[in-house]
Amino acid sequence: MKNENATWLPAIDEPWGDLDGNHNHGWLDLDGEIWTITNIHNFDDLGCTLDTLTIEKDGVEKKIYSCDEGETFTYDVY
Repeated sequence: MKNENATWLPAIDEPWGDLDGNHNHGWLDLDGEIWTITNIHNFDDLGCTLDTLTIEKDGVEKKIYSCDEGETFTYDVY
């Protein structure tokens, strides 16, 4: 599994989101480019975690994964 040069920049957000119910999940610094995190899905079972982040920049959307609670990120979880 190849780790990407990425750093999660979490946002400080109210638990109920903004007036429209949208949550600010923060940003991901990916090789010096800042991507907006539009969705986070967490899976935790039997001591194994998998975080799936949907990121967006300039109309391009990608999914990136973390198996260690945001310490490292990869595009390949196999």
